Amino acid sequence: MVRRALVVTFLLIVAIASSVEAQQVETTSDGRHIVRFTPGQQAAIDQFLRAHPNMLQANCTTLGLTPEACIESYQEWHQIVESTKAIPQSPYAVWGNYSYHDSPDVVIPFFSKTSVNNWGWRHWEIVAFESVGRYRFKAIVAVTDSWGVCFDGILYHPIRKRVEFWCKSMGGDVRWNGVTFVGKLAKGD
Repeated sequence: MVRRALVVTFLLIVAIASSVEAQQVETTSDGRHIVRFTPGQQAAIDQFLRAHPNMLQANCTTLGLTPEACIESYQEWHQIVESTKAIPQSPYAVWGNYSYHDSPDVVIPFFSKTSVNNWGWRHWEIVAFESVGRYRFKAIVAVTDSWGVCFDGILYHPIRKRVEFWCKSMGGDVRWNGVTFVGKLAKGD
């Protein structure tokens, strides 16, 4: 009887451990920080990109940053994250249980492959992937607007309880309003 209980307990621990998945951030030899999403999150991102074939997920490579510029950008982002007492995750993705569901939600910036004006601005979408069940996510476009090919970072602000993103003279935020993700953008000069 004791042996059977131990086997059942062991199997339960293995099942729980295998069901706990988390994002991983890897640093490449050239200094880029790559997020490895969970299979469910990656499937939702891939589905979003298939539905929006003109969009790219923002990162050092798609933004055209050299390895040196990527490292410098990461260091600047990391200083801002530390100054706000936020948890460092990635300059191009942030995750947490913002909608108070079972799995973490993910917020990611995307931009168009083609320009929308003479200045080379792109169409941008800040997309929240809401957890709607285990390993399943629903894409919600929380912010959409146009600005240059520039994205300096994203973080979850622990005091203001919202996701914040910025680039030079603009910034914005995304938050859970109890029903869905909503966002706003503020542009400067």
